[in-house]
Amino acid sequence: MRYRYFEIVTLFTSLMVLMLFGIVVLQSLLARPIYSFDFSISIDYYTSVLSDSRFLRAFMNTAIMALIMTVVSVSLGLILSIAIHKAGIPLAGFLEPFITIPMFISPVIWGFAWNYAYGSSGFLPILGRFDIVVVGIITGFVHVPHAYAIISSAMLSIDSSLEEVAKIHGAGSKALLLRIVIPLIMPSIIFSTVLLIILGIEQFGIPLVLLAPWGEDVLTTYLYSIYNAYVSNPYPRMAVVASIMLYITVSLLIVQRYIVLRESRRFVTIGERGRGFYVVQLSMGARVFLLILVLLYIVFTIIVPLSSIVLRSLVPLYGSRMGSISFDAYVNILGSTYYRGIIINTLVVSLIASILAVILYLSISITAVRSSNRFLSTVADITASLPRAMPGLVAGLAFLWIYLLTPLRTIMYTYMGLALAYVTIWSALGVRIIMGSIIQISRELENVALIHGATPTQVVVRILAPLLSRSLLITWLLVFILSIREYSIPLFIATSGTQVIGSSIVILLGSGDLGTIAGLSTISLAISSLLAIAIFRLGWKPYGG
Repeated sequence: MRYRYFEIVTLFTSLMVLMLFGIVVLQSLLARPIYSFDFSISIDYYTSVLSDSRFLRAFMNTAIMALIMTVVSVSLGLILSIAIHKAGIPLAGFLEPFITIPMFISPVIWGFAWNYAYGSSGFLPILGRFDIVVVGIITGFVHVPHAYAIISSAMLSIDSSLEEVAKIHGAGSKALLLRIVIPLIMPSIIFSTVLLIILGIEQFGIPLVLLAPWGEDVLTTYLYSIYNAYVSNPYPRMAVVASIMLYITVSLLIVQRYIVLRESRRFVTIGERGRGFYVVQLSMGARVFLLILVLLYIVFTIIVPLSSIVLRSLVPLYGSRMGSISFDAYVNILGSTYYRGIIINTLVVSLIASILAVILYLSISITAVRSSNRFLSTVADITASLPRAMPGLVAGLAFLWIYLLTPLRTIMYTYMGLALAYVTIWSALGVRIIMGSIIQISRELENVALIHGATPTQVVVRILAPLLSRSLLITWLLVFILSIREYSIPLFIATSGTQVIGSSIVILLGSGDLGTIAGLSTISLAISSLLAIAIFRLGWKPYGG
């Protein structure tokens, strides 16, 4: 069956993805800005950037931060997965949503939250100056949910008979974990490790808040500083830095896919007896220890930082100089036409992006799973996975050039321009949710409808869409949340009339207006929290929506 209209949408999205990567690499090889249409090839900017000591230091800082972040995230993600799914700790179902909270909150807000909580003027000023090691640990804490989701998915797929047989033959709890569970989920641990390295390379918000004020850069903040520092022609240098990041992240993505394909048999942990679930019988002391560890993670890395940013929006100063509670920050924000417009812009862009995402992701998923054209199915799969290698800051820059050079210029600096950029970059998440549900639907339902005269479009609208309603709603909510938290893409493709909360916080960073920053952050937190509650009420899990 040919879902022609959905295949056309998929091809359009694929073209956008290829243009994103191609235009960055092309600009990095040009001597002049790409919009000048002077296509003289030159590697002078590569030579200039690679010989810049500040770039080399930023590169080293990025490597250190990504490595530390990966070790922290994967280690804690594994421990939390065992605690929640295998150890049977008390309140596991209640605590799990708290573990996933960092996924819904903008990294730039996390930067301010940690500064207000543990910085030199925070509630618990134990960190003082933030160096690259500390920032690596903080980014690791913030990205624990990514490792937790991947590892949990594999852990919940283990056939209980494997553990039961080991138990019958005298294996203790420690042996079950070390010799059965962990070896079976090792591919997912490796997979999450590569993903976390990619995420570490593209970190921007947290280093911008915690490192940049001390004169330290990572690749993303170095890229952004070029944009701010060079009055004329910053784009070739920016493209060189961006392309170097892409070379690394795309290579890591290829390695990740190779690992998945090579180890595919090891992911199949459900035996002939079907899926079951086995809780490892740990001692009461071990379960209490794991419960305390989970609570410490939730309280000190999530609740305290987020509470600090909310409190900072209510008091002018705190710590040893804490003043009385005041709502002045909110009065100033809600009383300002500009800031009210920013809040409205954020909601409108999020609404458009979430609707557009459902259409695009459904089209890509149908093409990947149901298209009779193998080439188009492969294109759909690549379209869904490749944007994962594109850092948000680089994507904003690439979309700026695409809008300048193509007929899409008409949507440049508009809500639709922002929304299209958002959904293109986040395709991996949404497509995974919808595709997983389509696979579970028998083709017989569609074939019967076609026999009775239904068109492919009618099949999708009247059969697939109702059956996919929960997945589509979850995708809609997820994209809405991601749009609320987005801050890097709009820095390049939004104007004063279309600025959103996230990019406004970044712009305000140099102003010292901490009250307004905290107030906008709290408003963003409130919106995201309400949507997160809704998505959990629908039964969504980060390891299988």
